[in-house]
Amino acid sequence: MKKIVFTIISLILLFSASGCGKEVTVDELNAVNNKIIEHFTSDEALYDNLTFNYVDVTNMKVVVGLLENTKEQQKKFKEMVVDSKYLEFVQGENFNVLEDYMR
Repeated sequence: MKKIVFTIISLILLFSASGCGKEVTVDELNAVNNKIIEHFTSDEALYDNLTFNYVDVTNMKVVVGLLENTKEQQKKFKEMVVDSKYLEFVQGENFNVLEDYMR
């Protein structure tokens, strides 16, 4: 019985140390975020629903703010800009920096 318990504990520790699945790295998240930035700094940027994007290292996601945050717009973003399982879409807002500054 002790051998079985020891074996089970050893396996749990082994899987905990090595990981059962591939964890995302900050470099991978930055690569996804950089694809978004590259798309919107190019001359052929056709998608105009984005308000912001950033890497959230706490939750290991790339956060994308959309003015119209619907499933259809999320799908369009993935088709036109980048598709990644690490994207997290949130509601964005229309920023007018000059107008906000003048208030």
